[in-house]
Amino acid sequence: MPQFRINDHVRFRVMTSEGALTGGGQIIKIFAAGQSHWAHVRQGDGAVRMLYEATTQIEALELEAA
Repeated sequence: MPQFRINDHVRFRVMTSEGALTGGGQIIKIFAAGQSHWAHVRQGDGAVRMLYEATTQIEALELEAA
């Protein structure tokens, strides 16, 4: 069972070959992958980033009630 759910708003930090990459967005898809999950996160500019839960620091954001 993934730690996050579809429509959760998250912030992430992942290491790439160019260094640390940080960002945030809304989870739109989740796929099981072995002992972990891939989360597809739609960022503010519309780009979708695939994040592997086992190797990415992902933090759920609390949204303020309107």
